[in-house]
Amino acid sequence: MNRTSDTASRIGSRRRIVCAQCNELLFMPEWSELLDEHRVRHLWQCDACGYAFETTVHFVEVAEAA
Repeated sequence: MNRTSDTASRIGSRRRIVCAQCNELLFMPEWSELLDEHRVRHLWQCDACGYAFETTVHFVEVAEAA
């Protein structure tokens, strides 16, 4: 098994965050905030153009097996 191609295929399947103004790839948020058990807010800021925006991640509640 080639670890390099395995890693590249996993990275290729992830959702990518890009700047809405200049389309630069953003790697990590400036900060993250836990809103409640099901939501996390991220603040993103582009190093290339300075544009900032927020995203919210909604987690689905998973029912436990009986």
